[in-house]
Amino acid sequence: MHLRARLALIALLLMLVPTITLSIISIDSRIATMIDDMSRSTDFMIAQIFEEVRLALSQDNGDVTTALRGSQPVRKLLDATVAFGPAVVAASIVDNDDIVIVAANGDGEGKPALTLPRVKELEEQASQWLLVTSLPSLLTAKVYEARRRVDINGKPAATISVGVTTALIADQARHLLVVIVATAGFVIAAAMLTVVLISNRILDQLATLTSGFEQLAAGKSPSEVEVSGPGELSTLAEKFNELSRQVRADRSRLDSDQSHLFDVVRSIQDAVVLLDAGGVVLFANKEAQERLVPKNGSLEGTSLVSALNPAHPLQALVQSTVEGTEAHDVPITLPAGGTYLVSFFRLGRERVPAGLLIVLRDLKPVIELETALDSSNRLARLGTLISGLAHQLRSPLNGMNMRLELLRHEAGEAGGKHIDKLRHEVTRLDEAVEALLRFMRPEQLKLSDFDVNELLKELGARVNSEKIKVEYQLDPALPSVQADRGLIYEALSNLITNAEQAMPDGGEMTLSTKSQGNAVELTIADRGPGIAKEQLDRIFDLYFTTKTGGSGLGLPFAMRAIELNGGKIAIDSEVGQGTICKITIPLASNAPAKPAVSSAA
Repeated sequence: MHLRARLALIALLLMLVPTITLSIISIDSRIATMIDDMSRSTDFMIAQIFEEVRLALSQDNGDVTTALRGSQPVRKLLDATVAFGPAVVAASIVDNDDIVIVAANGDGEGKPALTLPRVKELEEQASQWLLVTSLPSLLTAKVYEARRRVDINGKPAATISVGVTTALIADQARHLLVVIVATAGFVIAAAMLTVVLISNRILDQLATLTSGFEQLAAGKSPSEVEVSGPGELSTLAEKFNELSRQVRADRSRLDSDQSHLFDVVRSIQDAVVLLDAGGVVLFANKEAQERLVPKNGSLEGTSLVSALNPAHPLQALVQSTVEGTEAHDVPITLPAGGTYLVSFFRLGRERVPAGLLIVLRDLKPVIELETALDSSNRLARLGTLISGLAHQLRSPLNGMNMRLELLRHEAGEAGGKHIDKLRHEVTRLDEAVEALLRFMRPEQLKLSDFDVNELLKELGARVNSEKIKVEYQLDPALPSVQADRGLIYEALSNLITNAEQAMPDGGEMTLSTKSQGNAVELTIADRGPGIAKEQLDRIFDLYFTTKTGGSGLGLPFAMRAIELNGGKIAIDSEVGQGTICKITIPLASNAPAKPAVSSAA
């Protein structure tokens, strides 16, 4: 038997024996006390009935049976004894022939009394030294009888009988058994806990060494173990510490290389290819598969040199990196299209690397950011210039309009038509200047929380053409957004008007919404002729329009209104397929999502 098992057995015996002993003593004491209490209570109730019977017989010198059956106090006392007496189930008075004269609730009167064991037998059980041996008989409720004879003139006249049940004692005995079982369980748990504490105390040094060897076997580098005092365990600990130091030294260089690799991996944002020392691709993510377009359709498990075309720009760069040093952020253009910054990381510090990590980062987001920043700067400079010029033009235009009005009255009907045309052109020019000023003027945003679904329904209802069918795909659980509702309304109105004008012969317009992170995405799609690719890059330029009579300010104004509210706008179009406009608007602060309900818009 192992030492830990022997300790467990000793602790279990030390805890279990006294617990069982104390439990037996407790059971004996408790049951004996309950039997004694029940016996004394029964004697007291019989004494009360005896006094009432004696009083009834002293007042009536006739027949005993007639006297007792006619005594209401006796009957009431018998009824009360059964109703309120602890453990009392029957109370009666029988004659010398053991026939019931009077009983509680009139049960069995005139019939022979039942033969029951005497309470004395129960008292004898209680007087035993080891009452727990009688526990099985006490677990079942039984009825016992206590009797007392009533004498008249020295002769027996009747006998008082009280029946009591041991149901309460049986319940208490069962409860005590449950307590014993629970206590034993607790003792076993405590014994096991004691074993753990003792074994941890005694076997601590051995457990420390075992843990160190387990870590070493698992490929980890444990710290040095400390075992105090002389002896074999101390010598073993010293040998283990020497081995552990040697293992840590051997793994130090590997850990450094791994740390370098992890830093590289954490910086990855795009296509990734991992090569072994022979140039075989060990790993290539989805982006690498899509952008490098290998000849056999897969990169992993094949040599990169054989997977790519000989003229692929990566071929020469990989070879130069293997033979020389790492390269970072080298711009290349892939045959599949797109400009990328390529970085090469050598794995290991040997002359011939253990592998190579290639990272290709797409330059498209950088170019888009630079373009947006450049457009913003140009727009700001142009805004300053145009605002000044527009203010200079408005005064002469107002003067010209007033002079033309005077000239209209003097010229008469013959020249009035020409003057009206001049006034129309001056008015149109003034409106254009006003629209330009409004576009360039900084807006004081009036932020509020509102429902985008309701706004789209309101705008969709304004589509006048009967040939155009407006279809809604609105998210019913969409949270509120926080923006200037007036500006967003005007921006969306311009976009919906453009979609409506793109389908003069009718068609289908789709207005949809959905949640997207911390923003709401709105989509306005039409089935119009679409926009050519060469025109798509210019649609947000001032005064650029593809519509006859268009001002070229609608889309720039919509973009500015949405960007002022912290949103974004993107338009995708294909000739012959239609145009899709996507707008994102930030959510309101702490806006809870609405409960999802079915709705047909």
